[in-house]
Amino acid sequence: MIDEEETVVALTNLARDIGEPNFHLRLLELVGAVLPHDMGWIVRYRAGSEPDVLYTKAIKATLVDYYLQMKPNSGDPYLCSWRSNSHARVETMDAALPLAIDRNFYAQEFRRKAEFTDELAVFLPVPGASCISLFLERRDRRFTGDDLDQVQRLFPAMLDFHQTHMRLLFANLSHEMSDRRAIEDGAISVLDRSGRLVFSTPGWRELEARDHRMVALLEATSAHDAAEIVANIASPLRLLPLDEMNPIAPGGVLVYAADEAGFTEAMNGEAASAVIDQLTPRERDIMLFTLEGLSTGAIAQRLGIAKGSIKNCRLRMYRKFGVTSERAMISAVMPFTSQLKARLEAVERNSR
Repeated sequence: MIDEEETVVALTNLARDIGEPNFHLRLLELVGAVLPHDMGWIVRYRAGSEPDVLYTKAIKATLVDYYLQMKPNSGDPYLCSWRSNSHARVETMDAALPLAIDRNFYAQEFRRKAEFTDELAVFLPVPGASCISLFLERRDRRFTGDDLDQVQRLFPAMLDFHQTHMRLLFANLSHEMSDRRAIEDGAISVLDRSGRLVFSTPGWRELEARDHRMVALLEATSAHDAAEIVANIASPLRLLPLDEMNPIAPGGVLVYAADEAGFTEAMNGEAASAVIDQLTPRERDIMLFTLEGLSTGAIAQRLGIAKGSIKNCRLRMYRKFGVTSERAMISAVMPFTSQLKARLEAVERNSR
């Protein structure tokens, strides 16, 4: 029997907490108003990572520790089920159990230790190949077909609330960033508490392709390590810690380029300096005049040397750039031509 008053209160609380850390707890309370149960869990699943237990209802801390230590990758049938089917859905224990690698453990030992007779799961996908899973458990009786029908009827509204919450959550994260840009437009990545990449924008992937230092973040083993790596990268990166109830990456971090234009300028400047460092003074002169569009004859006349000397210098420069022609060399420095030209001019002025 559905308690209509309790359901209205649960809906009010859920709507109020959209975008807030307690949202999924309120969603569990809404399901509870429709489907009475004795115990409950909110767990985040992600491929390649151990589950994160975000919240429990009437569950002892010792049981949570036991669950996390029991190797959920093989013993948790719902985790195994979700990894084979990451779609949003409601799932019964009977449907999930056959998919567990060690089904007997969960069906017998864990269920006995957790003191439940039956269990029901709700899978709500989250960006970054993960999901929030709500679990309802009954101590002494099983869920009936009518119970399942009630949850299935409620599920579309639950999913809509969840998706709205996720959009607002990303908007809130964007609002907390120093330059207030939309999250889709920036160079942004999210790492979980273990340092694993959970989510990244196309802008971040472009940044990784342009600057090999970003790859160091993928080698982080914790959110703390990621923070240290960001601090050691001489660029306008910013780091935003995520709270323990954040469904994207609880206890993780959001990393973003606060000033994309400034970041690109700094990175191009470093690339230009690296080129200058590997050139001899004569090669720097030839590079500068080449960038200014002078012909080989004009460069030879400007420097007071033979054309053959210019050609020999260029051959050495080609080997340094790993190219075989002047056009290929110019293409190699094209992304930072203005920074390179400015630095070459500065070197020339300082050498006078």
